[in-house]
Amino acid sequence: MKNSVLFLIQSPYNNLDKIWEQLAQMAQSDDHIVIMGDATLSIPSSVFSHYPHLYCLANEQEMLSKEDQEQVKSIDYAAFADLVLQFERCITLK
Repeated sequence: MKNSVLFLIQSPYNNLDKIWEQLAQMAQSDDHIVIMGDATLSIPSSVFSHYPHLYCLANEQEMLSKEDQEQVKSIDYAAFADLVLQFERCITLK
């Protein structure tokens, strides 16, 4: 994962369209993405088709739709901390 980037998506709901556009311009298919907060409420289908490494925090998983829950890996805070430590680059989109 040396060349991969970790993206943290934690934008208010009314700004999500802009954030998903920014992600599409910046992220590569091998990057890892943690979807947090309001971002769990509206994930475009293109995100699922382009990025196989999608995560959300376990306490926010219920905010995902049933279909999205099957495609996003739920992680607890310890796993989140371990994930962050694996990357040299982390980008937060708010």
